[in-house]
Amino acid sequence: MNPPTPLSTKELLARNLRRLREERSLTIDDLAGRTGIVASRLTAVERATAQAHLDEVSLLAVGLGVRIATLFATE
Repeated sequence: MNPPTPLSTKELLARNLRRLREERSLTIDDLAGRTGIVASRLTAVERATAQAHLDEVSLLAVGLGVRIATLFATE
């Protein structure tokens, strides 16, 4: 049996972004207001249809009150 394929960084960010946003009861629009990233861009990153730029990752971490590493945690 083969081990599961690890998630890509884009997929890790998408999964953790949604989880962290929902844990804080934030909507996409709420997070957009906190980060200055437009809602459509946040949606694309959260769906893993777009890759976030490093400056966006930093803004997301600040907006969610977490360390950047938390956005890429595997657990």
